[in-house]
Amino acid sequence: MIEVEVSAQVNPTEDGGRVHAAIENIFPGLEYQFEDRDGMTPRLMGRGDKDCLNMLHELLRSRMILDTARTNLRIEGGIVTFRLNKQAATAGKVSFPADDETLGSISVEIKAKDGDVVERVVDWLAPPTEHGHPLFEIEL
Repeated sequence: MIEVEVSAQVNPTEDGGRVHAAIENIFPGLEYQFEDRDGMTPRLMGRGDKDCLNMLHELLRSRMILDTARTNLRIEGGIVTFRLNKQAATAGKVSFPADDETLGSISVEIKAKDGDVVERVVDWLAPPTEHGHPLFEIEL
């Protein structure tokens, strides 16, 4: 079983609907909740399963950024984490920010109970390439 959690800050200068739309452009079908803790910037949180990763899978291939994606996917203890640029997501594009962003990034966590499943998720999303072409494609 794979669980996906996507979140982003909603700054006072931002429209929450636009942040929601940006996330939905990359991860359609999430179930959302708004987390507003005292004294902290509110966050929009979305949760889903492996199906919400299909658009990301397609975008990584259409933009030909599998190598970039693979280097940005971090695996720690059964969890894959990475960040995406919020502004690029608004346009339906995938971009991995190099540093912290002023308005904050979209944070993604993919959890699996089995370490082998986590490795499989990474290989499915962003397989290793040779001359820009995937060495293999697997089903998730």
